[in-house]
Amino acid sequence: MYELDCSGVIPGCERIIRAESQAEVFRRAVVQAKQLGVARITPKMLDTMREKTQELPN
Repeated sequence: MYELDCSGVIPGCERIIRAESQAEVFRRAVVQAKQLGVARITPKMLDTMREKTQELPN
């Protein structure tokens, strides 16, 4: 299980996103960003998502 606290990554986001894979966390984060009005996901945002995504212990 992977987790991303999207506050500080996506403007206006207060959610904790969890999913079984890192790719699914990123997909959900992009959907969340678009819902919050972020028109473009920048390379810097993607780098920050990668840095802040944690693998949770089983």
